[in-house]
Amino acid sequence: MSTESWVVAAPQKIDVAGVTEVRLRLVEGRAETVTDDAASGVRVEVVEVGSRPLQLVREGGVLRVGYDGVRIQGWVDRLRGGSQDAERAVVRVVAPPSVRLDVGTVGAVADVTGAEGARVKTVTGAIRTSGTSGALSLRTISGDVAATGHVGDVSVSIVSGSLAVEGTLGRVTVSTVSGPVAITARGSVPLVDLKSVSGPAQVRLDVGTPVNLRVRGVSGQAILDGAALPSQGRTLAVDHADAPVEGRAPAYVSAAVTTGTVSVSRG
Repeated sequence: MSTESWVVAAPQKIDVAGVTEVRLRLVEGRAETVTDDAASGVRVEVVEVGSRPLQLVREGGVLRVGYDGVRIQGWVDRLRGGSQDAERAVVRVVAPPSVRLDVGTVGAVADVTGAEGARVKTVTGAIRTSGTSGALSLRTISGDVAATGHVGDVSVSIVSGSLAVEGTLGRVTVSTVSGPVAITARGSVPLVDLKSVSGPAQVRLDVGTPVNLRVRGVSGQAILDGAALPSQGRTLAVDHADAPVEGRAPAYVSAAVTTGTVSVSRG
């Protein structure tokens, strides 16, 4: 297996051929990935770099960009030690759509555009994706998440922070402790599985979409098109199924909440 490596101590651009997967790891700053249909290889643009040089290593088809040997827990420990300025970087990766992307940061913003399948995780950094497709996995502790124009399945895990997902959605799986959740499906009938401790959740569907809705919780409300649905027990227990509509597949929404409002609207 062939190996190449670079040490980057100043802004520069590096072109790397034969890459099938990029693993980008930053502490502070910005991690940006963009797809380009015309690209034949991967270009790494180091726009800014702190006093500690970045490491680039290609092993076979995997390109690693970031700080050598440092994982998320190591980053957290280093932040506590005050070394985040030394490891601050702004990196832009341009790759063909077929290249798999795995982005991880501590406080750096993660911005992904046009990828076909991506994994993004942060500690406190915001996550923004646009024009992505395939299986999209997003994880953060306290960063806000916004995914627009996605086509395919989405899996999101948040401890605290807001979430907004929009696109032609398939299966949408969300786990959150607190923070508002907004899911907007356009031109599709998604299967939504939501788990939340607290915070409002909104699911928006196309006009006329039949809905199968199941909500369980300790307290709260289930609302469909602006009207509260009756609960079947002392706690929150709602089961609703629209009558079949010829030529229209139903959307399935399942929510388990401790307390909060689950709202589904069409139009």
